[in-house]
Amino acid sequence: MKTVVSLIVSGLFIASFTLQAWGLAPSQAAVKLTPSEQSFFESKIRPLLIKHCQSCHSSEKTPMGGLQLDSRKGWMTGGSRGSAIVPGQPEQSLLIQAIRYQDPELAMPPQGILSPQEIEALEQWVLLGAPDPRAEPSGGTPKVTIVNLEKGRRFWSFQPLDTRPLPAVKDSSWISSPLDYFVLSRLEEKEMKPVRPADRRTWIRRATFDLIGLPPTLAEVKAFLEDDAPNAYEKVVDRLLASPHYGERWARHWLDVARYAEEQRNSSNKGVILPVAYKYRDWVIKALNQDLPYDQFILQQFAGDQIKDLGKDGQQALGFFSLGPIYVTDGGDDKSRLRSRYETIDDKIDTLSRGILGLTVSCARCHDHKFDPVSTKDYYSLAGVFYNSRYAERHWVSSVEESNRYEYMEALVNEQKKCLDTANTTKAFLGDEQVAEKEKQQKVIDQLTETLETMEKKLPPVPEYVHTLVEGGAEDIPVAVQGDPVQAGKKVPRQFLRVIAGDNPTPFSQGSGRLELAQAIIDPANPLTARVIVNRIWQHHFGHGLVRTPSNFGAMGERPSHPQLLDWLARRFIQMDWSIKRLHRQIMLSSTYKLSSYFDQSNFEVDGENRLLWRMNPRRMDVEAWRDSLLAVAGEQNLQMGGPPVKDILDSNRRTLYAPIRRDSRFPSDKFLRLFDFPNAWLSSSQRTTSTVPQQQLFLLNSQFMVTRAKAFYQRLSVYDQQEERIQQAFQLALSRPPSPQEIALALEFLQKSQRNGKKEAGLNPWEQYTQVLLSSNEFLHIR
Repeated sequence: MKTVVSLIVSGLFIASFTLQAWGLAPSQAAVKLTPSEQSFFESKIRPLLIKHCQSCHSSEKTPMGGLQLDSRKGWMTGGSRGSAIVPGQPEQSLLIQAIRYQDPELAMPPQGILSPQEIEALEQWVLLGAPDPRAEPSGGTPKVTIVNLEKGRRFWSFQPLDTRPLPAVKDSSWISSPLDYFVLSRLEEKEMKPVRPADRRTWIRRATFDLIGLPPTLAEVKAFLEDDAPNAYEKVVDRLLASPHYGERWARHWLDVARYAEEQRNSSNKGVILPVAYKYRDWVIKALNQDLPYDQFILQQFAGDQIKDLGKDGQQALGFFSLGPIYVTDGGDDKSRLRSRYETIDDKIDTLSRGILGLTVSCARCHDHKFDPVSTKDYYSLAGVFYNSRYAERHWVSSVEESNRYEYMEALVNEQKKCLDTANTTKAFLGDEQVAEKEKQQKVIDQLTETLETMEKKLPPVPEYVHTLVEGGAEDIPVAVQGDPVQAGKKVPRQFLRVIAGDNPTPFSQGSGRLELAQAIIDPANPLTARVIVNRIWQHHFGHGLVRTPSNFGAMGERPSHPQLLDWLARRFIQMDWSIKRLHRQIMLSSTYKLSSYFDQSNFEVDGENRLLWRMNPRRMDVEAWRDSLLAVAGEQNLQMGGPPVKDILDSNRRTLYAPIRRDSRFPSDKFLRLFDFPNAWLSSSQRTTSTVPQQQLFLLNSQFMVTRAKAFYQRLSVYDQQEERIQQAFQLALSRPPSPQEIALALEFLQKSQRNGKKEAGLNPWEQYTQVLLSSNEFLHIR
């Protein structure tokens, strides 16, 4: 599309994903490990490589075959056969071929094949792109930084919430919320000043995307610009929080943490589709729209089946744990089944600890945590809770009692069918000469058939069901020596982490202990739960959390940029009855949130990463907000809420939230989402990466999806007869602002030249080319 490219190059729009236009350092676009990837490597891959591979393949001695596996550079360089790993492609990776024992000459390790769980972990690692933080050979286990509970409890994240008063500032005229004191005091320490506030158009666009993930309508922008009331900003925030689309937007943030998918995977790499997984997604939407207090939000996702009067909602909420991967074994022997069971348990512990507590507890599975005050005993105290909880597909109607009644009657019907099958089989084996026996047997068959028909008539309609957890015991389990459950150590009681609960926590005694565990997690005396969720919500408003490692508040995570502010927000959050919506208001009505993204050179020289919040961070939209915006601006969006996922999100006009989510990229929807940095649902995801790759640009310029949106946008604009009026409306709809005189002139020049030429480019007329460029523009893709 030569004319489109010339328009882009002309300088009106730069369809690029870089943020340099707003002054961010180029290094911020660099690809690096996410906290989820870091945790996965440290808990599963590094111990495995040390245990099985590095005795023969390390830089400490001459490596066999020239292959070093103690650094990223080592496996990339490879040995005599070439690179050991092709990131993202297990089938093409020599390392995976070797551990599968597919080739006798390549089979490794020589002492015997790895367990199915270890093979699965390495395959999953390669599938994820082989994330590896080891720039240089590590020489084994990392250095210990926290060695015991006494020292660990002095670490910042385990300390009680700070109760000091608001800090003093020199100039309070900028302050509009108590939280501004904490920001301004830090800026004044560095002799810095916040930049000017954002104009109203910029602010309402930002606020609307933040809360509902859609662009503001023309009417909404107009009403806000004309509202001179002192509470004009408050009215916008309250309107957005009351929108049912608020729950859709913020459900997606939580589903990242919950590693939500509509498919389970097993060690045979076979997908098991979960047809009603979406009920958990819809439960999250409903809970957020109703502003279910966060402590209850957690409680129900842990033990909704044990809370009176919740009914089906309590069963649906348990999708947080029940929709994770379930590992099985091909071998079928007791040892393999036990190891697979512990892999499934580890996924739940990892999701719980990183997602809700901001701790990498899974790193203590094989040995005491090398950095944080979490012991192996602590790990198996939590593992015992999930050992006694099992996955189930639970029927529900209006009550658990009715569900149990249906399941009982269904079992009787199935037993009757077996009896009838046995009777028919018996008759079939009788000889032709056994006339009397056959007649007798036929009477039995007739009686069984009549009884079965009566039972089936009395059987109520099949009730809906849900993927959930049920209680499966109340026993303590032993520590697994070196992480192998077959090598059992001493049993440990089911209880909460000692670094938080004290040296002698009360053991859990109610069934599995899920309810007691949830109650310990949401106890206001536990400082982690409130800190972690407050930080996550801040992150989605500012691009970064006050702690920039949102799932790791331990020693290997980053320290908070504003520790007093984090604690003040956490205290306020608890005091406001754990209301997420009230927390949004607290943040969004502050002067800090109202800042523009204006670039200030003097501030940049002092704080180039904007850790002190002297301006708003420009952010590229995530794939959901971007795709939903394209449909909204083009006038095509279907805002139907809830229900089963669509088949292919590229062919649907529903919100991206309703795309089918799998754990492997096998469908067009998966490939599209992953191209724009959608997280892999194998792991709890704390934050999205922001990659810049040529394929993204090519999608904008050449995909049928973008072409279709451009044509629809043009059709929406075609009701305006005057070209300049169309340009005005195009800008208002796409960017929530009017075009400048220069932008109007440039657009008219392009359109006039292209129309005189009379030639279509890639099947698009000049106006459709123009709308495609506008929808691909840098400004459309970013929130300022």
